[in-house]
Amino acid sequence: MFNLYRLLILCAALGMAETAHADPDLQYLDQMAAIHLTPSTDSKPGRAFVATPLQVLSRQEDWVQVRITGWTQAGAERVIYAAPGIRVLSATLPKSAVGDLILTDTQDDPETGLTWTRTELRGWLHDPALQSDLNQIWARAEPLFAKRCTACHQRRIPDHYTANQWTSHLKVMGPRTGLPKEGQFLIRTYMQHHAKDSARLTQNP
Repeated sequence: MFNLYRLLILCAALGMAETAHADPDLQYLDQMAAIHLTPSTDSKPGRAFVATPLQVLSRQEDWVQVRITGWTQAGAERVIYAAPGIRVLSATLPKSAVGDLILTDTQDDPETGLTWTRTELRGWLHDPALQSDLNQIWARAEPLFAKRCTACHQRRIPDHYTANQWTSHLKVMGPRTGLPKEGQFLIRTYMQHHAKDSARLTQNP
C-alpha cells in the first residue's frame, strides 16, 4: 500500500513537471508558407518551410505573428537552418529583411571552419496551416515516401544517411517522384528528421 501511495505521488509530480514545461504556443508548419515582416502583403515575403517549429506570439484577424529560431551561416544570413551544419531548412528571407533578424550566440564548426549564429526571426503568416503534433506531418510524408521512392530502387532506410546526404540524394531523385515541389520537400524534410544524425536537430530547438 505504501509503495502504491509513493507511485501515485511520483506520477502526480511528473505530471506537474510536464505541465510546467509544456509550451502551448509551440506549433509546426503543416505546409510551406510566405512569411512577412508586417501583417500585410506590401513587401516581398520570405518563405517558411514545412515542419518548421515556431512559437505563436500574437494574432491580428487572419494574420499570425510567429517566432522562428534557428541558425544562419556567417555571410549567408538569408537562409535559416534548424541546426548548425545541418541543411534542414527553416526559412529563407529576401535580402531586405536580413537586418530585422535577431542574432545571438555563435559557434564554429571544427570540421568545416564555418561560423554559425543562433538567429531569431519574427514575422507574420497569413491564415497559416499549423499543426501541434509533428507526427501528424510525418503521417502524410511516410506514405508518399513509401509509394513514390520505391519505384526505381529498393526502399532506402532514412537513418542510413545523414541529413545533408539526403539533401543531395533528393535533389537528384525528387523530380523523378512526379510530385510537385512541395511534396518533394515534404519527403526531404521527413528523411532529414529521421536521418542518422537527426538527434542534432532536437539539441537545437
